Amino acid sequence: MDDRLLDKIAEPFNLKLPEYTSMHEMIEEILPAVRSFSEPELAAEDSPLYENNWVRMTDNPGDTIVQLHRFNRGGEIQIANDGAMDSLSHQIVSPKRIIIGQSLYRDSFLYELAFLDNDFLILKRHGNEANFTNKYLFYAVEHIGSRLTWDEALEKIVAKYRDNSMPWWLILVVLLLVGGAVIYLS
Repeated sequence: MDDRLLDKIAEPFNLKLPEYTSMHEMIEEILPAVRSFSEPELAAEDSPLYENNWVRMTDNPGDTIVQLHRFNRGGEIQIANDGAMDSLSHQIVSPKRIIIGQSLYRDSFLYELAFLDNDFLILKRHGNEANFTNKYLFYAVEHIGSRLTWDEALEKIVAKYRDNSMPWWLILVVLLLVGGAVIYLS
């Protein structure tokens, strides 16, 4: 009986994620729920952007290459594609906008910060969404991105902040009041 009561109380707080056909679709669904937990800007002195090695997540079938990205403060992104080294350039142009490409003005795109914490980075391409298909760049820190698929990583974001947003103290107070009322009336 007690288990069922607790399950009924916690039920509204349990988010059940449906199956998604694409990474972009799932990002669209979870961003409104987790955006408030994001770092406010890319350019902060202690920004996780520069502190972590990021694995670029993709939902392209058959793409098994692990792309490890390291953003340097000097404007370079060092990339290891299954160990083969490459590089891109980046420049933060405002607290929430970054240019990423071959060079700053050749084959580059403007992205806006959609979400950033110590474990995940989501950048949204700026512009008319009808003109391009790859709307998001999604990164996870190395220890998460190298062992999880894109959907498991996105579920991890939701699980991480679902627990933080749950008003446990409120539920505890209600349970104590109900318990006190039951004892008092007995």
